[in-house]
Amino acid sequence: MPHIRIRAMTESQVKSLSQVLPQELSKLMNTPEDNFTVEKIPTVFYRGGAVVSDGEGDPMIEIHWFDRGAEMKSIAARKITELVRGVSKSGYIAVVFFDLPKTNYFENGTHF
Repeated sequence: MPHIRIRAMTESQVKSLSQVLPQELSKLMNTPEDNFTVEKIPTVFYRGGAVVSDGEGDPMIEIHWFDRGAEMKSIAARKITELVRGVSKSGYIAVVFFDLPKTNYFENGTHF
């Protein structure tokens, strides 16, 4: 936890980000690097009736985590956007946060 889910990027782009996102975000959030997961969500985007190939669309990065407040969201969103810009040509990068209540999160069958 946090879980990072990435859409509209190639496998190699996500692989590259998986090396830097946990490292950089762990420093900002004071969370151990090994607590992060990075996942590529395979999806198909369409624009004007045509399929948009992975790596050619607008990346969407979802962060599923325990709420860390608005200021940390802003800081994390800026860092994520900066890192994604390093591997993507897109002019539009969306970062979306999903705050998970601790009561809804279990690890190995144990409630947080």
